Amino acid sequence: MSYGLVEYMRTLDMLKENGWSPRRCIPHGGHQMSLNIAAGLGLGGNESYPGVFQPFGGFADNCKVVDSYVSLPDTPGVGFEAKANLIEVFRSVAE
Repeated sequence: MSYGLVEYMRTLDMLKENGWSPRRCIPHGGHQMSLNIAAGLGLGGNESYPGVFQPFGGFADNCKVVDSYVSLPDTPGVGFEAKANLIEVFRSVAE
């Protein structure tokens, strides 16, 4: 478990120095940002639970879980932008 991308990158560097593949890492997160990080770093996947911790949990509105897999949306950003309920919360806080 890490508390940020920089810390996770340090962990991956240490694992690489010791002969471990990043494909052996499956981070816990449960939200779109963790999915994007796992894809961007070439990890083995990420633990997700799309139905909880709303509006923060889950994936972009147009992502469908099929046979326990989900594809990345073709949307710029970390994924929060494609969740209507979440972006509404962010906008209300910013006003």
